[in-house]
Amino acid sequence: MKTLRVLSLGAGVQSTALALMSHYGEIEPFDSIIFADTGWEPGKVYEQLAALQELMPIKIVKAGDVRDFGKTERKEGQTRFASIPLWIKNSKGKIAPMRRQCTREYKIDPIEKYIRRELVGLAHRQWWPKKELLLEVNLGISTDEMQRVAQDSRKKWKINRFPLIELGMSRDDCISYLKDRGFTTHRSACIGCPYRSNSEWAMINEESEEWASAVRFDTQIRHILPDAECFLHKSGIPLNQVDLSDTLNDSSLLDECSGLCSN
Repeated sequence: MKTLRVLSLGAGVQSTALALMSHYGEIEPFDSIIFADTGWEPGKVYEQLAALQELMPIKIVKAGDVRDFGKTERKEGQTRFASIPLWIKNSKGKIAPMRRQCTREYKIDPIEKYIRRELVGLAHRQWWPKKELLLEVNLGISTDEMQRVAQDSRKKWKINRFPLIELGMSRDDCISYLKDRGFTTHRSACIGCPYRSNSEWAMINEESEEWASAVRFDTQIRHILPDAECFLHKSGIPLNQVDLSDTLNDSSLLDECSGLCSN
């Protein structure tokens, strides 16, 4: 059986290290390196992606902009937000996150669509040739993120692989590796990801366009639901009013996503 080896590139710390290791022949090379663009990545991530593109071919796929609203089929004229886990505050003041589907819709699905149609040449809904071809998806998850490992892809013809764990490399090891090769380090996660901690929000310069875009977006989503308010910050407070210096018991939820988002 032939194996098709792809790297799901987030252009953050760990997956960038894997891309370079493949380029320099330090690990088995990938047949394809694929970056799924949500349309709202930090500028430093796009800069890192561009630097990698100068060294190796990278396929960029896109399912749209994660900030866009879309029609649903539940009721005529009803809209929903694009599956981002916004924080919802009901009339009683209770706060809870929306269901997260953005990783599937804006990362996993466009990558799989490209693999099926462009790399394998399958038509829409055509069965995968599981007796002839095994898909190996390599993810940038390091030894300090073992909780993110999901070995079972739920498809017999597809396996997830974690080269950094096999090599015993931590995130700090990846940072050192990148610095030795002249690469800066920046975590890959959407600018307005609601899973950010205060310290992670504070890393976005409040005088930058990225911060301004997050604040604008936070304002726009406030009343997308008829019976509750929506927020980017888990406190249920408008983003530009949050005290980001308060980091006591303020944990990050970015690691709740798979290695497709923030690596």
